[in-house]
Order: sequence, then C-alpha cells, then structure tokens
Amino acid sequence: MLSLESELRRTHTLRRWEERLQQTDSVFARLVFVSQLRDASGRYIDSFLLRSFSSRSCHQIVANAHRQIFREWLELSARSKLHDLRKYNDAICQRAAAAKEAAWTSLCREVIPSGISITELNFFCETAQRLAHIICRNERGQSGSG
Repeated sequence: MLSLESELRRTHTLRRWEERLQQTDSVFARLVFVSQLRDASGRYIDSFLLRSFSSRSCHQIVANAHRQIFREWLELSARSKLHDLRKYNDAICQRAAAAKEAAWTSLCREVIPSGISITELNFFCETAQRLAHIICRNERGQSGSG
C-alpha cells in the first residue's frame, strides 16, 4: 500500500508531466513527442515518470496519453489539422529545406499508437497523407518563387 507521501509525489509527477505536454501548442508535436517515448519493443519509457512510477505504470500512462492525443488530433477540423501540421512543420523545418512527402508519410506511420480502431487508423492515414501533400506542394511553390 502506498503511503500518502508517495501518492502525493506520484500525483505531482503526473501533473507536471501533463503540464509539460500541454506547453506545446501543436497537437501533432505532442503526438510526435509521446510516440518517441516508445522503444523498439513497443514499450513506452519516460525517465521523468520513472522517478515515481513503475515501468509498467509508466508504459500505461504514456500509452493512454498517446491514444488520447492521437484522438484529439483526429477530432480537429480539416482546417485546424492543416494549421496544426504547418505549425509543427514550421517549428522543425527552417523553411530552407522543403519537407518531403516520403518523410511525412514515414513520420505519420511512427506516431500511430496501438489500441486504436481500424477506422481511426484509416482516417488518420488518409488525412495525414492529404495534408502532407498540401504542405509539401505549398513549400515547393514558395521555394520556387523565392
């Protein structure tokens, strides 16, 4: 049984971790962040959470957050998704090098969490591919005109 002090520490750690996630104003950036906490075996590991939680609990917390953020992105309107992806793209690309659609496709595959429905998977893949095409087309047009 956990002591009150231990439970308070866990609650505080979890709250700080969630606040850290919310500091990023791009939902897609949060999706990328949590997906990068997944190792090759599919287990999620976060050193900050491991200070207060077992590896099993850490995995469950991050896996649940990954699915929640994934679904949050899916629920955005098409316009909001495009704006969110552009915001992410602008943050990681210095606009000098245009994003490649293949790189977007690969990234989108990596951010898909386990435990989602086939409908969610298909919707995400179709939407992400279409929006990546728009972003890449726009960047090619801007680099060609500048």
